[in-house]
Amino acid sequence: MKYALTFSIFLIGCILNVAVFAQRTKLDSLEGVLRQACQDTNRVLTLNKAVSLYWSKNPEKTRQYADEALQLSRRLDYPLGMAKSYVSLGIYFWSQGKHQEAIQQYNKALHYFQLAGSDQGRGSTYHNLSMCYHNMGNFSLAMDYLFKSLKISEKLGDREGVSNTYNFIGVLFKDQDKYDQALHYYWLAYRTCTTARSRAGLLTNIGEIYRLKNDYAKSVAYTTQARNQFVSTNEPVGILVCDNNLGELYLSRRQYEQAGKAFQRVIQLGEPLGYNSHSLMGYLGLGDVHLQTGRYAESLTSYEKARRLSENQGNKKDRVHAYKGLSTAYARTDNFTKAYDFQLRWTALKDSIFNEESAKKIARVQAEYQSEKKQAEIELLRKDNEQTALIRNISIIGFLTLLLIGGLVVSRQRLKIRKDQLLVQKSADVAAKNQLLAEQTLQLTAANELLTEQSAQVALSNQQLAQQAVELEQKTQQLQELDQAKSHFFANISHEFRTPLTLILGTLQDKLKAGASSDQLVQPAEMNVMHRNAKRLLELINQLLDLSKLESGQLKLKPKPGDLAQFFRVMMGSFSSQADYRHIDFDLAIPETSFWFLFDADKLEKITSNLLSNAFKHTPDDGQIRLIVETVPDAQSAIRITVQDSGPGIAGAHLDKVFDRFYQGSKQYSDQEGTGIGLALTKELVDLHGGRVWVESLPGQGARFVVQMPLEQCVVTDEAADDVLISGPASSLVIADVPIAQVPGEVSTGIDAVADKPLLLVVEDNADLRTYIRHHLQNQYRVIERENGRLGLEVARNEMPDLIISDLMMPEMDGLELCQHIKTDERTSHIPVILLTALATQESKLQGLETGADDYLTKPFDARELLLRVSNLIEMRRRMRERFGREIRLQPKDIVVTSTDEKFLQRIMKAAEENMGNSEFGPEEFSQEVGMSRMQLHRKLTALTGQTTTEFLRTLRLKRAAQLLEAQAGNVSEIAYDVGFANLSYFAKSFREQFGVSASEYIQQRVIEA
Repeated sequence: MKYALTFSIFLIGCILNVAVFAQRTKLDSLEGVLRQACQDTNRVLTLNKAVSLYWSKNPEKTRQYADEALQLSRRLDYPLGMAKSYVSLGIYFWSQGKHQEAIQQYNKALHYFQLAGSDQGRGSTYHNLSMCYHNMGNFSLAMDYLFKSLKISEKLGDREGVSNTYNFIGVLFKDQDKYDQALHYYWLAYRTCTTARSRAGLLTNIGEIYRLKNDYAKSVAYTTQARNQFVSTNEPVGILVCDNNLGELYLSRRQYEQAGKAFQRVIQLGEPLGYNSHSLMGYLGLGDVHLQTGRYAESLTSYEKARRLSENQGNKKDRVHAYKGLSTAYARTDNFTKAYDFQLRWTALKDSIFNEESAKKIARVQAEYQSEKKQAEIELLRKDNEQTALIRNISIIGFLTLLLIGGLVVSRQRLKIRKDQLLVQKSADVAAKNQLLAEQTLQLTAANELLTEQSAQVALSNQQLAQQAVELEQKTQQLQELDQAKSHFFANISHEFRTPLTLILGTLQDKLKAGASSDQLVQPAEMNVMHRNAKRLLELINQLLDLSKLESGQLKLKPKPGDLAQFFRVMMGSFSSQADYRHIDFDLAIPETSFWFLFDADKLEKITSNLLSNAFKHTPDDGQIRLIVETVPDAQSAIRITVQDSGPGIAGAHLDKVFDRFYQGSKQYSDQEGTGIGLALTKELVDLHGGRVWVESLPGQGARFVVQMPLEQCVVTDEAADDVLISGPASSLVIADVPIAQVPGEVSTGIDAVADKPLLLVVEDNADLRTYIRHHLQNQYRVIERENGRLGLEVARNEMPDLIISDLMMPEMDGLELCQHIKTDERTSHIPVILLTALATQESKLQGLETGADDYLTKPFDARELLLRVSNLIEMRRRMRERFGREIRLQPKDIVVTSTDEKFLQRIMKAAEENMGNSEFGPEEFSQEVGMSRMQLHRKLTALTGQTTTEFLRTLRLKRAAQLLEAQAGNVSEIAYDVGFANLSYFAKSFREQFGVSASEYIQQRVIEA
């Protein structure tokens, strides 16, 4: 993983604070600024910013701009500019591999940052010095400068700077093969960083450490996570590095297909963007994949492209890789001449690199040796000087001592002896103390070693705790997802129970309230509705009980001999009526002859019926469903059941989840009337048989569910066949979801002939419930029915109903989305909406009302309550229209309407005011002005005000005329022309109809009243 270090370098906060990988447009913009900039401090800053963009692309311009910035800073006596200019020069020398020269420039920059009082500048420069020493192999000095930078970042409260420093410390430890310490600092950096880009880069480095520790699973996981974050932040360089790292990982594990895809992504993204170094790595990796999988011709193409790129870039190590690959590939294709040629090139270049690296190592060792030698010479000279001074002092003391001894040799002889004895005693004490001190030193050394070992253990423990925290967070997220799925399940199961209960209880309440008169007896159609919905409730309860028994291990197989051909023909008959009603081509493919097996008819029926029910729910009318039953040729005593439909299909991301409990799929392929347990129960029952079930699907091409399970074949003689169970479905679980046959004239798919009745739109995906609601409304209202929100919205925009009754949970578009579309569209925002739902929680009600719903009714509901709420809302709308008709001056804010309607009224009032004096401004011009068709404007105004477009304009003009007459703004003729009446007699007639008096009488009345 060659590019892991890339993130370590570019995560470092540059003093110029400009991204290295700038776009071409930014370079052009800076060039334009420089051409116009004056010789001031702004030009200094712009020049240094240009350096940060050019250093990797144009070294000559980098040096030119850095020198110019430095000279201008000196003329302006600008310390901060000089500091940044020295940093720019350091960047130039560092990019050219001249690290000693770069260090000299950085040290000069430190001096001027100190003068300018820029702690942030000093911290970044310490970081750059650390990078230089790191590249020179001096890890000790590199670490010292990093900790200096870290101290400044902590002082400034720069979290991103702290994170970058931790990250680079991790890089230093990694390069010294201290992987646990490196991982520790990478995690510290990850927890400290504040940007998504930095977190993604750190995850890449963490993945690299796990690769070095041979933990490939974690390496792939973290690298993939990093790539996803780079994709979300649109960071192409990060994506390239992660894809290259993944390619290397997959290649090392011989997962050639995945490795090839990763390297292909590197090439496809890198080449258009001009990232040649990344494209080079992609071609090298792709060549390795092709070479190891025997695709030698393709490997030659990839290696040849890599060779050209590496030679253009002057990268010797990559050239070695390309030459080696070309030599091997040509040898495998029997082109030994070219193989030998590239072998020679590879050998020569490899030896050259080895010699260069050896020379660098020797030079580094010699430099360290010379430094140590010079230090030793200085120490030796210091000791010689001390020894000379000591000899001189001893000589003087000795001479004086001889003089004293000569004078006092006799008198002081005894005293000298005693002193010598005392000196010997003290020497012995000193020796004992020295020995004790040596022992204490040894103890301290051991304690230090123990402390170091404990520190390493603590660091390892911290790392393990961090890893456990990540795992705990993942488990917490999984539990939250499971809780959310269960919540959805209970909401849906509530919907499934409440809808049948509405139909059963509603019909029973109607009959109980009507009494026992003969004309109110329960009709066969109503009995069918109640019976079908009662069976639906029983089916749901049985499925829940089966799941409970499977979990507790109480559900056992009870196989009996039976004819599978007869069994599946009976199963097909259970769904034939539904297929005929919906014009679905339902086909059964099964051997013509009977074939006998031992099987549990009840369990097999539930498996098959769930798969068929699922297929019928998702197959449109006039579609096709195939049920195929066959024996498995390669297996002993096993059958395969295939259910194939022509529905919308399932996206690849959902294929592995369709059998999960509580899962209901995407909105396009979801079971809005389902519970999310049907397919889960199917899988559990198949597992109970020791078989397996899977699904194959592509979006738009239907779905194919396949069950394969072992069944024991049995032989039954003709004489015994009559005594053996001929298995058909074991229960009445299969429910053919066929709506009640509709009586001609009852279903209102359009507008009823009685146009004076209010028009209602009922949007409900359950056909029985639609029929029930229509039955109670059709005597007082005209009723239009639609089975989902999308169709309901189309009808609402075209027919402008007086009120909409909508279910909350529906396919394609649910009730909340429908209500939001209705209330935010000026054409339909005035229409009241009643939402029907099985979700009885306060939160669900608030959510519905927040979308603009006018009322909310919970299933099961009383039909009388529904009628009252419909009547009240329609009456409120009628009163609003009457109130407008009574107002003399129309002010939208005084009318009780929705905010969308208020904005609409304000807009049309403004348009009418602006064109008030234009006598040619009629309905056609009015509709163009407000951006609606003439019919839409007519329907909207009629619904809001009770007036047609022509009446609305005439009313506004007459009201404005009355205002002008009151203000005595002119005579009657002038005012009539001012408000858009070209015909004075028509004005007089209209004014009298509106106000009951002529214009002249109106003026006199106002004068008298005043």
